[in-house]
This record gives sequence, structure tokens and C-alpha cells, in this order.
Amino acid sequence: MKQRQEMVAQYRASFGELCARPEHRHIEPYTSPRRLNFAPPETDATRRIPGRLVLALTSAYALLADWQECRDPSLAELGSWQRYLALPRRSATEKLIAEVFRILRVFRAAAIQHNGAIEIRDDGLVRASCTYNRCALNLLITQSGLELLAACVAGYLESFDQPYSEAYQELLLGQYYADIVAEIRAFADDDRVLFQFRHKGWFNRHLRLDCDNPRLRLEEDGHYCIDLGKYGENAARHPIDFYITLDSRLYIVPVEALKAGRLAAAELARWQARTDAEARLPDAFRLRFAHEKNVVGLPMT
Repeated sequence: MKQRQEMVAQYRASFGELCARPEHRHIEPYTSPRRLNFAPPETDATRRIPGRLVLALTSAYALLADWQECRDPSLAELGSWQRYLALPRRSATEKLIAEVFRILRVFRAAAIQHNGAIEIRDDGLVRASCTYNRCALNLLITQSGLELLAACVAGYLESFDQPYSEAYQELLLGQYYADIVAEIRAFADDDRVLFQFRHKGWFNRHLRLDCDNPRLRLEEDGHYCIDLGKYGENAARHPIDFYITLDSRLYIVPVEALKAGRLAAAELARWQARTDAEARLPDAFRLRFAHEKNVVGLPMT
């Protein structure tokens, strides 16, 4: 059994992106939660945060810092807190990622400072804490929250090579941030108050269904209406991205942006895809839209 567990662990470590599995996050709908019983850890190492996760989060901080320095070299001269204060906040995504950087800063300091500590408490929460520049830094979070932090940074840095619009990325990162904050139980740094954003609405970041042949019509009141068919009855169950081509332009509209299948014509421009002049998607998207050519009279096999 032990050998099988080790084999599966190494398999996931090597091919994790191909091994999608449900994301487990704790909820407490009642004020009096039930306390479950758990077996004691097999070894002391069992109660430690996986080294790959610690490395992933410290690397996420470094990647963000390097990316920010590429855009503004003057940031390289600043300390981590001053860097956070100097980060650009011109768009919603920049504001969101600045707060993600701030959370990562606390975890990284706890990981690398000589007085830092990262521990799993008996209640299952992860505490990352240290004293840095005479300031007590503290982050109390679930392991799921830490994994979401790493995924959020990867998604943000990948977004610059994706065709999705700024409005689309704002919804995606906004959902990541809302989910991350929901996993944080305590936070303290130089400012002590973690910035809260108004959540514009739930966005399914787990699954997207790509539709390249939506039926679209412009109504007299200046709204585009998309025929959602049977898939439009439940946007949570069918989180569709509509790929709409109009006037030689491509738009990627998530179903969450629609109201009863309608979108104001003036709002359509917010969802224009970032493509070349010929509105071509990256070649990697070809596999998402695999179509078999139908031949009349040819029997199905």
C-alpha cells in the first residue's frame, strides 16, 4: 500500500496538469460546526506543508516581482512593502494582483526569515508568521487557499498570452481573489487590513465550455440576444464562453455577462478578443474546437 501511495504521489507530481480532480474547500453553514475525529499523523513529516507548495508560493512571489520590475525597473530599488505600495493600480486586475502580491509577501517572509515559521495547527489551518522590519507578519489560511494563490499567479501571468479581454480576466481573477480571501482566517502585515473588493458576481473558474456557433440577433432596444438553447437554463452548470464574430472582429463573451441571454450592444466592445488583425486565435486553441467534416451519405462507424 505504501508503495502504491508513493507511486501515485510521484505520478501526480510529474503529470499534475493532466490529473484534474475535485477541489475540496470547507464551508460552515451553521454557527455550531460538527467536530470530526481524525487519525494521528503517521510521521512528523505528515503535518508539514508539502515542500513543493512552499517552493511554488515563494516562486510565485519571485515571478510577480520579476514581472513587475520588467514593467517598472524602479521597483527593484524598493523593499517589499514599499514595492507593494508602488505597484500600479490603473485597472481592476492590477488592483487584484497587488493584493495577491501582498499576501504572498507574508508567506514568503515566513518561509525565508530566520525567525519565520510555517506550521499546521491542530485545527488544520496553516499559520505563516514572522517578524520583519519590526512588524509582526501573520497569515492564517487553509491549504486550499495556498494552492489557490499559486494558481492565481499562474493564471495572471498566462493571461498576457491569451486572447481574453481585460473584462474577462477581471472576472476570472476576481473570482480567484474572492475564493482566496474566503480561505483566510487571519491576516496581519504593515497595514493590518486586507483590501476587500466588491465582488461583481460568481464566475466559474473551474470549467469553461467553448461555443463557436452561437445564434445572435440584434433587437430593437439595442441589445444582442443569444439563443442559449437547453444549455442556457443554468449558467452555473453550463459556464459557456461564446465566441462571436462580427464585422471581422472576434468577441469572447462569458455567459455570466448576460442577463436573460441579453447583452447591451454598447457593452460588446468590452469583450473583444486580443487577436491579430485577422482575428485569429492562437494555434493552441485549435484542439478546443475540433470539428469532424460531415460527408453526406457516409454512414457513421
